[in-house]
Amino acid sequence: MLKCLTAIILAACIPSLQADDGKSRYLIGNSLTWDTVPSKLDGDVQWHVDCGKSLPYIYDNPEKPCVKASTVWPKALIGKQYDFVSVQSHYGATLEQDASTISKWMKLQPKAVFIVHTGWAREATRAEEFAKKKPGEKMEHSVAYIEALVARLKEDNPGREIRRTRAMDLLDKVARDATAGQAPFKEVKEIYRDAIHMNVVTGRYLMHNAMRHAMGQPRSAKGFEKLDLMLKKHFDQLLDSLDEK
Repeated sequence: MLKCLTAIILAACIPSLQADDGKSRYLIGNSLTWDTVPSKLDGDVQWHVDCGKSLPYIYDNPEKPCVKASTVWPKALIGKQYDFVSVQSHYGATLEQDASTISKWMKLQPKAVFIVHTGWAREATRAEEFAKKKPGEKMEHSVAYIEALVARLKEDNPGREIRRTRAMDLLDKVARDATAGQAPFKEVKEIYRDAIHMNVVTGRYLMHNAMRHAMGQPRSAKGFEKLDLMLKKHFDQLLDSLDEK
């Protein structure tokens, strides 16, 4: 009986040990970072999340983020070296400000892989922003802006690995599939819970796993058990596209 109990206990422990790859992760952003559900990432993870704020604002005003469970960036990035750091640009910043702010954090974390979490636009303007072919001076949720930002970061920080979550790219695929009648819902707004944020179950599953992919973690449905199986299958197919070159 004792041997059986020991085997059961060991079996229960093995998955959690496998889930922790020994690497540390830190996320900086606002509620669109919070919609990736950082608390459900595996292993050693902290965050600095301030609602509706841009990266330059967070850099200059780190004291009182809206998410009380935050570890403010001066304490985190000066006191510890992370393996992965995610940063999320937002409305109000310019390309110059975003690049300068992120580069300051990159200098504090010289060995970290940096991840640009693309976020996504308000549902009402999502398609218009995403379709823009040239980056504007101010932040917008377009591939052009993100590519310009990544290019600038690589120029200012040669040799550094920079990834992106491609969250807004996934959302565009959701919208196109819905329009084409190839999704288990009629409109992309069905996975929003309000004007800009993701539905707690559906949209957050997609964004959480986009972040996991960028951070080198396996896909997970933990905490999303209420997700409809047809929706999960569709989202998993979209997430599979993140491996495409």
